[in-house]
Amino acid sequence: MDIDETLVRHVAKLARLELSDDEVTGIAPQLAEIFGHIDQIQQIDVGDMDPATQDPITLEGLRSDEPGETLDPRSILRNAPQHDGAFLVVPRFFDEEE
Repeated sequence: MDIDETLVRHVAKLARLELSDDEVTGIAPQLAEIFGHIDQIQQIDVGDMDPATQDPITLEGLRSDEPGETLDPRSILRNAPQHDGAFLVVPRFFDEEE
């Protein structure tokens, strides 16, 4: 796959990343190298192995899933960088227009 600066800018825009010209210039060859490694991995012959096959997960040694003590909301808010007295305040991550 040919990774050029135009593609990097396009992906950055989709991911809502602001990249400087220097960052775009530096990332393009790095991404090309990463995709080169992925292409090599895809060339590996795995024979007739079913891709969904995996070792069964053993539940030995895991604790039972039991409810425990809950956290005091005041202590959570006390440690929060921003809150309005009842809720955590976080930055918006999407616009209402979209």
